[in-house]
Amino acid sequence: MKEALHVRNYTYRYLNTIALPMETVRLISRINEYKGKQDLYKQQAPQVLDTLRDVAVIQSTKASNAIEGIVVTESRLHTIMSKSADPADRSEAEIAGYRDVLNLIHASARDIPINANVLLQLHKELYKFVPVEGGRWKNVDNEISESFPDGTRRTRFVPVPAFETPASVQALCDSLRERRQQEDVDPLILTSLFVLDFLSIHPFNDGNGRMSRLLTLLLLYQEGFEVGRYISLEKIVESRKEDYYESLRLSSIHWHQNQQDPFPWVNYLLSTILAAYKELEDRVGLITTGNQNKAGRIRQFVESRITPFTKADVRNACPDVSEATINRLLRELRDEGLIKPSGRGRGAKWIKR
Repeated sequence: MKEALHVRNYTYRYLNTIALPMETVRLISRINEYKGKQDLYKQQAPQVLDTLRDVAVIQSTKASNAIEGIVVTESRLHTIMSKSADPADRSEAEIAGYRDVLNLIHASARDIPINANVLLQLHKELYKFVPVEGGRWKNVDNEISESFPDGTRRTRFVPVPAFETPASVQALCDSLRERRQQEDVDPLILTSLFVLDFLSIHPFNDGNGRMSRLLTLLLLYQEGFEVGRYISLEKIVESRKEDYYESLRLSSIHWHQNQQDPFPWVNYLLSTILAAYKELEDRVGLITTGNQNKAGRIRQFVESRITPFTKADVRNACPDVSEATINRLLRELRDEGLIKPSGRGRGAKWIKR
């Protein structure tokens, strides 16, 4: 006898009966302050934003795949990102798929509706270079588990069963559309809750994490929060993976019963967005402050550092400065006695004296 279909409640009406945590309110307020500066950045430093966007696309593709254990060499990453060669193996194929979906979202976010068919199409695009069937809902039940150093595994969460998945995704997308029309839920909270529910449904056999991060960008762009174009949210997530998984674990407790506490996850995602906006302001501010030349900006960056830094850190902070110029200026600062090297090769760091 076939099990009866039970679709969880995705209406978010419970938000009308609770007070938002003060930390959530604070994060939303800060993010909206930064959002108000986006047009100013576009007027002041359009070329800088173009450079940051090029860097962010590569960083986002690399980081989002690395979170799932998909890695390639730096040289192959740049080859795949520039479409200079076809993918040579499974990892490169998955990176190429992410590249194309990310570029699609960057170019057409406002024109992409959020519904079950579109999610299937995006997943198919994600897997178009991989010899597996993308664009299909999971056909077996899955679980989210974690591994320990001693080799043991623990089930952390059991998502929606496979047979409930199509109806659950449809209900989730319908709820997003209704809440947007009603305008009764803050768009940042609505985005966070949609992503939490998407991950809790876990609708695909593979690729759920990467799809969730692509959908995060898509929803944010549609609501006018464009920081992910210029600063890689995925890279920030990768640097805080433990917090990512822990907040997701906390907010998935009692999820099936509609009794979860969503705010560990909501606050995590909002803090990630805020961190990206702060970094964007630092990058644009460092570049546009006065008429400071390249040497002055790199000196300012070095003098502001408390911890050791690498040449890559300087490059990320001053993306419009060439590699040769960075090398020359670091040598000059070393000769002045402002910094000293530690280590050799790619991993070499600089320490402020």
